[in-house]
Amino acid sequence: MINSMLREVTAGYDLCSQADEHVYHNTKALLELYSKVLWRINSSLKEMDQECRESTNRKLTELINSMVDIDTRINQKRLNSRLQSIEESKSILDFIDLSMNQLKVYPDEGEKYFEILDQIYIARTIRSIERLAENYNISRSTMYREKNKAIKIFGVILWGFLFDEANKQES
Repeated sequence: MINSMLREVTAGYDLCSQADEHVYHNTKALLELYSKVLWRINSSLKEMDQECRESTNRKLTELINSMVDIDTRINQKRLNSRLQSIEESKSILDFIDLSMNQLKVYPDEGEKYFEILDQIYIARTIRSIERLAENYNISRSTMYREKNKAIKIFGVILWGFLFDEANKQES
């Protein structure tokens, strides 16, 4: 009886641990992609603006504002597809930004965790673990532990927002 209960509890713990690892790795992957996605959005917008200038002698913003007047020189399906792709990428970045703001006000060192993730993954001047450890006057191994805590807490916040958003869309 006790052995079966222990097996059940252990199995439940293993599932939670695997889920935590999955969330951690997905969160870390998203954070690592943040600056690349931001760069890609900016590049796509510049590219689209250049294409608009070449084909219509108008800025992208002017073209979008006048989309009511259908311009046959523009491939609207392609433009709409690219704009939708940019919007989807921007939505992901918005959820990350929203989650980062929530992390910043998280009790028990939320601001510190925010700074760590911001400086490693988000800020344009990305810092190394070694430099952050020096700034906080802690060892590299402690800095790695702090970074991992920050990612885990951030992951809970981020995936909570995404879960809530998915539930809203289903309703």
